Amino acid sequence: MPIINKTKDSVLASSFEECLSFWQQTKGMMFRREVVPLVFRFPKEQIVKLHSWFCPDNIDLVFLDENWEVVEMQPEWTPWSSYSPEKPFMFLLELPAGTIWKSGTQLGDVLHIY
Repeated sequence: MPIINKTKDSVLASSFEECLSFWQQTKGMMFRREVVPLVFRFPKEQIVKLHSWFCPDNIDLVFLDENWEVVEMQPEWTPWSSYSPEKPFMFLLELPAGTIWKSGTQLGDVLHIY
């Protein structure tokens, strides 16, 4: 299933892996050989501090609220760094670097994931 920006009518990813369990969310992009699109779903809107230890390359982060509206983004996030979002979110997308720019995604856009 693709990740679509309904506001811009653009595709962020043609497929993705879901990270639903605690272990999947903890591991995320760590120890992978290449960046693959990941979708994290949390039980409620919250702020979760992130790190990119052991990630293979730069990635784009897109944070969505419960209505799948983009509330925050971090393009070109580098390995071996940390990030503390300012806004609560329910969904997190970890995408190959450059995806935000290529898709034209901006704050307030609504995405369709499922």
